Amino acid sequence: MAGTLLDLKFERRVTPILVRWVYAFALVVIVFGTLFALLWIWSFAVWLGWAMWLAAPVVIGFGVASLLVVRIFCEYVISRTQPPPVPPGLVPAPPGYVPGPPPPVFRQP
Repeated sequence: MAGTLLDLKFERRVTPILVRWVYAFALVVIVFGTLFALLWIWSFAVWLGWAMWLAAPVVIGFGVASLLVVRIFCEYVISRTQPPPVPPGLVPAPPGYVPGPPPPVFRQP
């Protein structure tokens, strides 16, 4: 990771690595937040009655929806930062290649 951050020629990409870490962190935070909210529901259900458990599907749905939003955002960032795919059979140009002018077009009189 440090080698990638110190790459001054920008030959290696750091975005996929960072997005992976951001998604893993978000996954842990959302899962623990959902579990914490379910513990609160359990606590309130013991105190106020079983009807508090009706909020559990809402809490779980919110956790799944927020994880889905984070996943879509991460995939969007990856798709915007990766180079376009090379069609099969086409050899990519070497780094630093600058194409010359187009060949002249001759027309018949």
